[in-house]
Amino acid sequence: MPDPDHAPHHASGNAAQADFWTSGPGVKWAALHETLDGLFTQVTAELLARARPRPGEVALDIGCGAGDTTLAAADRAGAEGHVEGLDISATLLAVARRRAGGRPDVRFTLADAQTHPFPADGADLVLSRFGMMFFSDPAMALGNLRRALKPGGRIVFVAWADVARNPWNREAKAAGVARLGAVPPDVPREPGQFAFAEIDYVTGLLAGAGFAAVAAEECDTRLRVAGRAAEAAALATEIGPVSRLIREKGGTDADRAAIAADLASRFRRFETAERVEVPAVVNVFAAVRP
Repeated sequence: MPDPDHAPHHASGNAAQADFWTSGPGVKWAALHETLDGLFTQVTAELLARARPRPGEVALDIGCGAGDTTLAAADRAGAEGHVEGLDISATLLAVARRRAGGRPDVRFTLADAQTHPFPADGADLVLSRFGMMFFSDPAMALGNLRRALKPGGRIVFVAWADVARNPWNREAKAAGVARLGAVPPDVPREPGQFAFAEIDYVTGLLAGAGFAAVAAEECDTRLRVAGRAAEAAALATEIGPVSRLIREKGGTDADRAAIAADLASRFRRFETAERVEVPAVVNVFAAVRP
């Protein structure tokens, strides 16, 4: 029987995403995983407060990355529960497995949740922190996840609200464009960071996939970086739109440094005595399998 932790997934419609998150960008996220988990501390808390993993439950963490939310959910599910984190990045899953340290209540699986043959009616909970916006066919993915849930099981996930309301990304892109020039705008609903920015679109997908009690809300939160604005700007130039601009425009180290300096000036207004706290808005979606 093939090892599900090393199952081939490149035949899926998400092969490009798998390559992206396993190669250069995925390597960066793996190296920065502790800093990025800190960045999303408040987002994770909001997700867990709504998902409410309960002692003894079986949960699936979709797009688990380096495992932060999987381990946090497992802590709440307890020794009698079990949490499986799925991701298409072998690079990030290697970090997740190291962090888990072999604990028996956690498993990490290299798989595409859009097509993975989950055991039917097996999970009490599906949750995700920023892992649901990248499917090539989100309707198919949500239908597959509904079948993985027990009747009465619930799905709760967080996605970014509109970029205009998220200065971490908005200001980073503005600083990059000021230095390197514009790139074509993102196509609405195309797989990517802001694919689920439209609440009505996503609630419609959930209803169409057969979920009931579909609900959504905007949540004001903060992205946190230890240090000053320069440290936050340096992080924001390593991931996200600046990295894309540098790749597509052939930017240099000097360009990155100039963008970081511009971005630091934009982020200075978010400095507190202890850290940088950049306001953010996310959409939280929840539904139940009937």
